[in-house]
Amino acid sequence: MKRIPTIALAAALLGGVAAAPSAAATPLPSLQSVAGPSADQRAAAMDGFKRHLAEQVARRLDEPRFRDALVHELAGDGEADLAALLASAPGTGELAEYARRANTEVLRLKGIQAQESLLQIRIDPAMAGRISAGSLVTATPSADEKKVRTLVAYDSKGRAWQLDAFKAPERPVLVVGLDERKDAELAQRAIRQALTAAGIGGTDRSAEEAQQSAAAGTRPVSTIFRITNVNDHEPWYKGGPEIYAWVAGAGTDGKARVDQLEMPYIQEEGKSYAPGQVLIEWSNFSWSSLDVVWMEHDDNADLSGLVRAVVDGALVVSGNGQYVQVADKIVSALPTGWVTDDDDWVDSCYNVNVAVSITGALLNCAADPDGMQVRLGYKTL
Repeated sequence: MKRIPTIALAAALLGGVAAAPSAAATPLPSLQSVAGPSADQRAAAMDGFKRHLAEQVARRLDEPRFRDALVHELAGDGEADLAALLASAPGTGELAEYARRANTEVLRLKGIQAQESLLQIRIDPAMAGRISAGSLVTATPSADEKKVRTLVAYDSKGRAWQLDAFKAPERPVLVVGLDERKDAELAQRAIRQALTAAGIGGTDRSAEEAQQSAAAGTRPVSTIFRITNVNDHEPWYKGGPEIYAWVAGAGTDGKARVDQLEMPYIQEEGKSYAPGQVLIEWSNFSWSSLDVVWMEHDDNADLSGLVRAVVDGALVVSGNGQYVQVADKIVSALPTGWVTDDDDWVDSCYNVNVAVSITGALLNCAADPDGMQVRLGYKTL
């Protein structure tokens, strides 16, 4: 951990934007005057909000009542709605209002029409009880996490410190960022709307969705017997990954179909899970083989690139009466800009069929080294 001299702080921050002064004196930055802001402009604006909130939270760490409120709200899973926490903590009303307005701007910048509260503060749950006046507060950068080498963190004196982005520090570090689970749900909703508008069918399923059928034993399905999260590309400051999957092929009408699946149970790299989750409902597809693309959700300052990738990739199905590789088309169209923290491709599995589900063989996947190792089961519901 390295202290950053004040004069060098601006250069260390994304886009060279220095931290804002107090919330009460600072108008909320906005890109409303910018015609069609680019993805990097949106990312920089989101970084400004998060960075300012991180600095202001850090400055209040020497106030015992504020620290007590933090410890209370972060006990358990180590996560809390930032605006709600600030609204309930003593002496932080103006900062809470800033957080609420910043949240509205973040939703607008991401192109999401919703009332969700996305801004979050979190800490390693094991460290929540150790929060002190000497703790640090950082903000998740909106740059591509694979390019981020260091993070800027603040202490209660307003001083900036440099943290290693690849190695979690031993002292407690609070992180201001987005609630990636909520953000992932909103992103998948936006993707589904775009798929529907393009004439691409499909369903969205959560891991908790009850697998019931009106007529028992009539729905052939492939379930996830075992899945190993070999490499999810998620750094320490992001917390657990938000893994989801696209199952792509031709629907019963011969047109492109993409099912989306949430996998919130996948939380640790290198760990295996046996969820029994339905991956494929074969009665919804006309092809006997399908492709599966595994993704990991990130901040996504620009959803449009992700939406275009899955829509354009899925449309390769049109006019093909039998299996063609869809995953490659989707993956090749994914955004690759280093200035934005777009969703990460984790792995693609090809030619997934009933036979491989019955035998329980390891799926044929593309990532090298592996992203996911998957074995399926087969049954009727």
